[in-house]
Amino acid sequence: MPILTAQGEMVLQQARERFADLNPAIRPALTAYDPRTVAMAVALFGSQAVRHVDERILDDWYAPVTYVDGPGD
Repeated sequence: MPILTAQGEMVLQQARERFADLNPAIRPALTAYDPRTVAMAVALFGSQAVRHVDERILDDWYAPVTYVDGPGD
């Protein structure tokens, strides 16, 4: 990851304040994100924004990937 500059940190903080309603720390658990806001919530507040809605989402997200180099069984 690139180093975050002071100016970049300021812009990120401003975006977090502007979109505070997407913060999983203050968003009620019963309020789901609509598909258009998921990307912004994760970009600003991390993957916990998705886990806040449903634990199973990140279980699938971090599930091990199996690669098959052939037609399979």
